[in-house]
Amino acid sequence: LYRIPFKIGQPKKQIVSKTDQTKKLHKDMKKSTEADLAMSKAAVKISADLLSNPLCEQDQAFLESMTALDTAMKRMDSFNQEKVILFSQSVLWITSGWLGV
Repeated sequence: LYRIPFKIGQPKKQIVSKTDQTKKLHKDMKKSTEADLAMSKAAVKISADLLSNPLCEQDQAFLESMTALDTAMKRMDSFNQEKVILFSQSVLWITSGWLGV
């Protein structure tokens, strides 16, 4: 009598190597960090452009609003840069543990 060692129709588990997982994680992290930094850089440029608008010379309330916006965008950019560094360090720590480095 011949026995089949597994159930017919049972899906096979796909095995993904740690190296493949690490490469995917690095690729996803790079996309995410590039998008974050591009977005904050664009926001800083927009706020600087608004701050240099001639209307700022004519309207004190507009100047105050644009100054506050510019300050907030610069803080966001600084936060994003710090976040990218921490994110990268975390991914490196995780992947070095996976790979036994």
